[in-house]
Amino acid sequence: MLCAFACSMAAEGKVISFGTIFLDSAGKFFFTYPTAMPSQAALQELQRNFIKQRFGENFSSKDPAAALSLYKEQNKEIEILKDQISFPLPGIVQFITYYYAYSEGNAHGESGSEVSIYALADGKKIELKSLFAKGSEKDITQMIIREFLKMQNLQSLDDYSYTKKESDFTPVSAMISELGLDFVYPTYKLAPHSAGEQVVFLSWNSLKPYLNKQSVIYQKLKF
Repeated sequence: MLCAFACSMAAEGKVISFGTIFLDSAGKFFFTYPTAMPSQAALQELQRNFIKQRFGENFSSKDPAAALSLYKEQNKEIEILKDQISFPLPGIVQFITYYYAYSEGNAHGESGSEVSIYALADGKKIELKSLFAKGSEKDITQMIIREFLKMQNLQSLDDYSYTKKESDFTPVSAMISELGLDFVYPTYKLAPHSAGEQVVFLSWNSLKPYLNKQSVIYQKLKF
């Protein structure tokens, strides 16, 4: 069934709306996607990107309802399939997708998530690396490591038992907000399964020296 309203807002007198399809009455399988935007081209681009993120490239040509139904049918081990949208900065939509799968023979279920941000003006994905100045990756990684160790009450990676590889902390996914970035690391990347995903927060102010001043995001920040 289709829930006709998930989010609707006015942008300069023009409506931007998102709808949600529910595949089951318990709400374990649903898909939120854009239904109306000022630009038809931007709407189509954002719909394709949402479907691609949620279900993969092979589903990008299908309509939202068909993509959700077929994906569930082809992935019998999926226990929960859900998503979340937010608008962390003007003109930006953040799409977070989650799944929980319990495969036969496994001792426990496996969960995963993906975070992406898109520009409402054209529906295109904003890559995380585009937020940072060229050559800043090592400095940002070092900042993340220092903050992670602080969370663990440790002095250096030599004192951490799970991983001592700095490359494991290279940022690949982050949730964005008005305050800064929550760098997200999947289960097993920085910690054992029992600890789940690891999230390390860095404020915009701390990241400011390493931000790309030409990026779409930088232009929306208030320092």
